[in-house]
Amino acid sequence: MKVLCFLTLLFWMQFAYAQRINFKTIGNHMIADVMINDSVAAKAFMDTGCPITIIDSTFAVNSGFKINQEGKRLRYHTFSSTSYCYPLMDDTINVNGLRNSRPVYVGNLKRRKGVSDIDIILGSDYIAQDGSRMLTLNIAKGYVEYGRKEIGKGFKEAIMTVDERGFVSTDAPLRLYTQNDGNGQLGGRFVIDTGNANYFFLCGKNERVSEFLKMKGIEPEEKIMHGKTIQYIRMLSAEILGKEVMMKGAPLVILPRMRFYDYTGAIGFKFLKEVEMILDYDNNLLYVK
Repeated sequence: MKVLCFLTLLFWMQFAYAQRINFKTIGNHMIADVMINDSVAAKAFMDTGCPITIIDSTFAVNSGFKINQEGKRLRYHTFSSTSYCYPLMDDTINVNGLRNSRPVYVGNLKRRKGVSDIDIILGSDYIAQDGSRMLTLNIAKGYVEYGRKEIGKGFKEAIMTVDERGFVSTDAPLRLYTQNDGNGQLGGRFVIDTGNANYFFLCGKNERVSEFLKMKGIEPEEKIMHGKTIQYIRMLSAEILGKEVMMKGAPLVILPRMRFYDYTGAIGFKFLKEVEMILDYDNNLLYVK
């Protein structure tokens, strides 16, 4: 009986540690209702591709957050605009009981195209109540969890890198199958980016990408978005981290200018929705199933 009680306690303890945030999918973005500092209700855009947390400036003022306007400002890039952010006066905040491990900034989020009425961008690398920095993405089921988790069977392990800017990524070959027979393998480092609504995107200024397109004789198509010319390749499927996804003609976007041009590209929402992924910031490992 004592053994049974002990095992039952362990079972419930693992759920006590896991801090779950449920979200709704809006335009292939993860939007959640959260509480900041246990008192301020906010609508959060969950974005592992953003290394910092950003609070909307109007929301911050209305909610009583103090902005350090004498602090060093930061440029925040989106697809359609560039904003300047200032640090929050307080060193830390908590979101649903999670503590941020990187700086918090304040900026104008209402300029962001495609996602409206957002009060906060919840960046990567938060500390759970159990002291760990482990994030489980279960996008298909509509939730993420923070806290220690036992790695079950069926997960494939890979090295995870967090650079000095806070971008979380993995070194993995991306195997591409395009509609114009430009098939091949593209190596390099890919950002794990839930804020990217596509399966993937490639950084057009990256040498690996340029060489791959030239070697395969791929001539990307073009279209105008937000007044800018965007190149893309129509895809059949792609494979990375041991998982192949059928893209059925979906575009693989090639962004001409990116702040992390030293990266090959990014793994986005649509791919991550087809897997369960665990990001272990404490041990620089990721697991995918």
